[in-house]
Amino acid sequence: MNQEIKKRPNFKVLGVLFLIIGLPILWIILNKTGEHYTRPLPFLGEKELAPNGDTIYHTIDNFRLVNQNGDSVTLATYQNKIILASFFFASCETVCPKMNEFISQHIYREFAKDTSIQFLSFTVDPEHDSATVLLKYADQYLAKFPNWQFLTGNRKRIYDLAATSFLIPGAQGEHQGMFHSSQIVLVDKNLRIRGAFETGGQLDKSAIIDAVRNLKLEYKPNAKHKEKR
Repeated sequence: MNQEIKKRPNFKVLGVLFLIIGLPILWIILNKTGEHYTRPLPFLGEKELAPNGDTIYHTIDNFRLVNQNGDSVTLATYQNKIILASFFFASCETVCPKMNEFISQHIYREFAKDTSIQFLSFTVDPEHDSATVLLKYADQYLAKFPNWQFLTGNRKRIYDLAATSFLIPGAQGEHQGMFHSSQIVLVDKNLRIRGAFETGGQLDKSAIIDAVRNLKLEYKPNAKHKEKR
């Protein structure tokens, strides 16, 4: 009898082992697949109703700019991509390097191999930030082409994009000066803004990564949640 009791498994010990080993593994699996994200992302910007009752959302305007390789690009260049956009200038010594270091170390590193994600960084100092300058600048942050592109071009066009397309705070009325922004903007494949996030701490990192994974779920067959209307 005593021998039989000794052979029985200690369920308390097994339970503790599961909590220590099993739950972290389960969390990692869910975290990597994004299957635990079920809350739909909002749509930012003004919206209106079409005559047929459909909702028309704010979208990003088209542009023609130049990337760090000197290639001319438009929105069509990034067709069918989820875009993470930010605005900076290369000679900035305060906000911009902190933001780009954060993006490089935390967000870009997470999605660098994901071909459905496109990082776009627009310079607000195009007179100084030529393609050559941007190519050197990109190297500082281990930005690999074409996943992460740095764009320059017509100053007015870039500022208009910041103010009226990407809705960057502080961009309005700054065509004479330069503005700082520490935000990164999430744009879906239909060019609608689905989030704007600060780039600083651990909570910002989690919010951005979670939002991107959540958005990716919308493009999976038989997606588990529908877009929020």
